[in-house]
Amino acid sequence: MREEIAGYVALQRLLDRRSALRRERDTAPEALAALRSESGARHSQMEAQRGRRETLTGEQVTLQREVEALQEEREHFRKQKSQVTNMKQLSAVVSELDHVESQLKTKEDRLLEIFQELEAVEREISSLTEETPAERAAREEAEAAWAARRKDAERELQDVDREMRIVQSHLGEAAMTRFKKLWSSRKPSAVVPMDGTACSACHADLRPSLVQVVRSAEEMPFCDHCRRLLYDPQQFASQ
Repeated sequence: MREEIAGYVALQRLLDRRSALRRERDTAPEALAALRSESGARHSQMEAQRGRRETLTGEQVTLQREVEALQEEREHFRKQKSQVTNMKQLSAVVSELDHVESQLKTKEDRLLEIFQELEAVEREISSLTEETPAERAAREEAEAAWAARRKDAERELQDVDREMRIVQSHLGEAAMTRFKKLWSSRKPSAVVPMDGTACSACHADLRPSLVQVVRSAEEMPFCDHCRRLLYDPQQFASQ
């Protein structure tokens, strides 16, 4: 029974190691994730500013055409004003001219606002596209370090898989069937060390008789509360 428990402990440790290696391989380190997040935020801001520039430019083109049309209309009414022959005609022309002047001022004011905002947008885009040598060096160094770590993790994963096959072979089919059943109901930690006289998984205090069973390793000891397989870490030290 001791050999079977030892095999289960070895499998649990290998499974834990495999999970940790997969996280290292598949999850960017915090420093790199922060650099990527900053780069992503900058890219999003850039796209937003470019979109805003496109919108403003489109509005600017439309307004310029409208301003040119209103300027022509203003000149038309100015000529009419100089040609009127009575007060009624003059009043009508002046009214039309005032209306055109009001529209023209509104659109010219908006054109000025657009021009100023476009200048601000261009400055923002210029600042967002700049990457200092220090920022670039930090990003490239972080990317290179993670690429190297991913390769190491992949090699270690192959070693772990090879060790797991060896342990499974030593345990045999019947013992592996029992382990798989336990694992499927209690993963990712189906086999846990005893912590003093308590279960290290659920932290429940163990019966004195169960503590003795764990220490003797003469039969399979399961926690009364979480039903995980317990072992004495002093007898099954990490390899």
